[in-house]
This record gives sequence, structure tokens and C-alpha cells, in this order.
Amino acid sequence: MIDTGLKEVGFAVLLMILAIVLTRWQRIGVEKQLIVGIFRSFIQLIAIGYALEFIFGLDNIFAIMGMLFIMVIVGAHTTSRWVPQIDRAWLLASSAIIVALIVTLGLMLAVQIIRPESHYIIPLGGMIIGNSMNCAALVMERLYSEIKTNKLAIETSLSLGKSWRQASHPYYRASIKAGMMSLLNFLKIVGIVQLPGAMTGMILAGASPLKAVLIQIIVGYMLAAAVTVTGIISAQLTIRRLFTSAHQLSVD
Repeated sequence: MIDTGLKEVGFAVLLMILAIVLTRWQRIGVEKQLIVGIFRSFIQLIAIGYALEFIFGLDNIFAIMGMLFIMVIVGAHTTSRWVPQIDRAWLLASSAIIVALIVTLGLMLAVQIIRPESHYIIPLGGMIIGNSMNCAALVMERLYSEIKTNKLAIETSLSLGKSWRQASHPYYRASIKAGMMSLLNFLKIVGIVQLPGAMTGMILAGASPLKAVLIQIIVGYMLAAAVTVTGIISAQLTIRRLFTSAHQLSVD
């Protein structure tokens, strides 16, 4: 196990300073976000560290559910900020994330791959929610953009007698693919180009590489299912907001 303390964290901050200097030099314009990110991530991670120690000590189902609920709400709110054009986007995103969480984590609990304990459920739940949040944001933003950009083509299809589902299907499919792109790339290069977080963490903690690989396979497939479920549900819920019951496009 790597020895870590404030001194080691301080050295890691030097890498962030390097990133700030490089972006400043190239005039990328993200220096402020990086500086805020240093302080915000430090405070958030230290706070969640103390919170998790408290919750792990309780190991109470209500505390676990409360923690997951907060994660979902924050994730859905973050997603909605990317698509302010969509009415109640936070509700659509949270619905998709919750279903993905129940399906994947519920199945793993049902077949006893993991035990119903806080130090299993919360980290895995956080991974599911985080990946699902990113997928939902990409899908919803891409779908709205595709529908708005191709408004004329869609209205032409509708005028020729096609249903809203038929007229919008190419853009619906493209948005889900966009949301899943990161996951699909991950599945192609995992173990060759990239050693993912769960596996790396176990190896750094001294676990057998083979055992770490098996755990990573389980986690990777869990995330693949979660992202797929989230992408489809978020696209379905979003596209229904963009058409009326009379098969008319409602995007301005």
C-alpha cells in the first residue's frame, strides 16, 4: 500500500499547477476552472471521506439509501445543467439513473456477487451513478441538438405520414451511441491501453493482479449494463418531451 499524507497530496498538487501553467500558456481559458477544481475537489473528497467513515461505521440500510439518494439528486442536477432547454431535465435524468441503479446493483445483490454492506454498495453505486450521469447528459444534449438541427427533415417526414418515432429514430439512435461512446471505447482498450480504477486500486492495495482483473470484469460489465439502460431510458423520456401527442414537433 502506498503511504499517503498531506505531503504526498502537496506533491500531487504540483501536477495541477503544471496543468494550469500549460493551459495559461496556450490560452485555453480553463485556468479558473482548474483552480476552483483543486479546492473544490479537495474539500469534497475530504468531506466524503469523513462521511463514508461515519456511514461505514453505522452500516445501516437507511444511511446507505440516503447516501445513494443524495448521489442521484446531485448527478441529475448536474445533468440538467447541460440541457436547460428540456423541461424538467433533472427528473428525466434521475429516473433513468435510478432505474439503471436498481437493475444493475439489484441484480448483483440478488445473485450475491456483492453483500448488502455499505462498503460494497456505496462505492459501486457511486460508480454506476457517475457513469450513468455522464451518459444521460450526453444523450439528452445530443438528442435535443440533433432534433433541432434536423427540424425541417423531421417535419417533412411527419407531413408524409410517418409517426414521430419513425421520423426521429435516426437521431434517437445517434444520441444513444454518443452517450455510450466512452464505454464502448473503454471495452475495446481495457487491459491493453488502460488499467481501470478498480483494478489499479486493488493492485496498489496489494491484491493479486488476477483477482483484481476478475473484479474489474464484473465492475466493467456492471457499468456497461448501467450505461446502456440509462442511455435508452433518458433518450426515450427526452424524445417524448420533444413531440406532442398529435405527432407534432414541439422544438422551437
